[in-house]
Amino acid sequence: MSLKYGILGFLSKWEATGYDLKKEFDDFMSIFWHSHLSQIYPELGRLEQEECIASRTLPQAGKPDKKIYSITEKGKQELLNWLLSPPETPKLKDSFLMQVSFMDNLPYEEVIFQLKAYQKEREQRLARMKRILHERWDSIRERNIMKARILMSSVVLKKGLEQEVQYIRWCRETIELVESCPALWSGEADAAAEALEIHFSEVEPAFLRYFGELLED
Repeated sequence: MSLKYGILGFLSKWEATGYDLKKEFDDFMSIFWHSHLSQIYPELGRLEQEECIASRTLPQAGKPDKKIYSITEKGKQELLNWLLSPPETPKLKDSFLMQVSFMDNLPYEEVIFQLKAYQKEREQRLARMKRILHERWDSIRERNIMKARILMSSVVLKKGLEQEVQYIRWCRETIELVESCPALWSGEADAAAEALEIHFSEVEPAFLRYFGELLED
């Protein structure tokens, strides 16, 4: 559902082609929303049928004609109604957290490897987001203008950066926790290997460090 309003939101300030919209989703919007090109064009078709957007064809010499979309008054009202409505409660789907939940089936060394590999992936994502921030900042400085859209997109970007920093910290702290509890793993790759148990008191200090202030009232 939010793909519809993301498209209307972009078109509320300027015209765009389907390719332009996909680039925005791959760039800024990727912080909190992922969409394939195969989803964007059908949604554009539905929005045009609903008369929320309109399109015009721009001829190009030596190239296929370009289809440019713009928002209609009905589309603006749809967007406004959505902006004024209560937000939906986020439904978290994190496949890596699902995998982590069952990594007791992996050898100790593989658990550490998977956590470090994912930490590196999130660090690379954070670097891309910082690049986006610096590019936009340079563009704002060069043009020396500020608009409400720029301001609000900047606060979203900040939230995305904070989420990545937190995820990287969680990876690092989780690696440290696992490294402090190697006795819980048998070292066998067989998922059917007998589960190991140790006294909680042996790992309690590591747990207290891991959860830190989250355990405080």
